[in-house]
Parts: sequence; structure tokens; C-alpha cells
Amino acid sequence: MTGEFSRRSFLKYTALTAVAVAGSSLLTGCSGYAPVQHAPGTSNTVLKVVSTLDWVEYDEETNTTLFRLVVTNGRKNALEVTKANFAVKAEGYLAYQNDKLQVIYPDSLSHQVKQGETFTYYVKAKDLNALTDGPVTLTYYPDLQYSEFSANWELAADVLEPELPGTSTN
Repeated sequence: MTGEFSRRSFLKYTALTAVAVAGSSLLTGCSGYAPVQHAPGTSNTVLKVVSTLDWVEYDEETNTTLFRLVVTNGRKNALEVTKANFAVKAEGYLAYQNDKLQVIYPDSLSHQVKQGETFTYYVKAKDLNALTDGPVTLTYYPDLQYSEFSANWELAADVLEPELPGTSTN
């Protein structure tokens, strides 16, 4: 074998190197996108879907925390929204596709949000006191096919304290 490097070999190895470099950059893009906000009244935009956590309310009588989430679809395809699109987490607590989590409005099991539409969801986490069990994280997955993309709100008790006892947190 000679030590010469032909033009054909050079082009072949250059092409292989380019493919390897391009492939490695694609793998780094698989980590997803999960922006985190830290207060009610803030918005996240994920997969062209704008979601705003409007307010959070704790009901002492029923020991539930209620989240009001406003969703606007900026995508061409409609969003299929079910209770699987939401999760609520705190230390030692997880409400995700179980009986601790309810989407109480709309009352149907699934709902479609068409392009340009805005819809409000009320997500209820049973047996969760957001004021003492925190920090509490609400996660919204706009498209379950791409679960690595989510909008998140990590809420500490100090941003949830109501101004007067018995009032809701805005």
C-alpha cells in the first residue's frame, strides 16, 4: 500500500467526516425544551403554543390546589388536550395520569384547541397544599408526541401566599 492519498479517497473521507459531524449535532438537539417560570401571571411558549398560568388557588376545605391555565394554539394542527397533558409535582407528591389530578373544565375527557383558538383549563390537584407542600411544579405538555417539550411553573409558597386568609392567589 502506498502512502499516497488520492482525490477520490480525500473526498470520501471528507464526506464521511461531514456526516459524522452533522449527526453528532443532531443528537445534542434531542434534549428537549422546558422553560420554567416562577410566578402566576407568567407565560411560556413551547411548540408555538402559548400557555399562561393565570392564577393558583388553594382550597383548605377540600385540601386541593386549583391552577387556571390559558392556552393559545399558534400551530397549524389542532391540539388534542387531555388530562395526560398536565402534571403536578411537589416533594413526595405526583399527580400525573392518576386520580389525584383532574381537569375540571372542560368536563370532557379530551378537547381540541384549533389554530388561533384560546382555551382555559382548570387543573385540580387533590391532597396538595401548595402553600406548605412546595415548591410545587405545574407542567403542561402541549403535544404528547413530543413529551420532551413542556412548559413549567415552579412555584414557591412566597409567590402563592394570599393577601387575606381565605382569598385566592392571583
